Amino acid sequence: MKDKYYTLKEISVMLITPIPYLRKLIKEKKLKGCFIGRQYIVREQDLKNFISKLGVKNEN
Repeated sequence: MKDKYYTLKEISVMLITPIPYLRKLIKEKKLKGCFIGRQYIVREQDLKNFISKLGVKNEN
């Protein structure tokens, strides 16, 4: 099974969150991410885990 990965730019658009704040979350180990080349990438499952820890519920 292949994992899906997102860049911080993609996550920023999805969560309406500034990229510098996402970098801060990764450095504080609140969001798991890897620095590959010149950018961070985040595995889809790690992003889902992070969102679930926030207690955000989707009512749609």
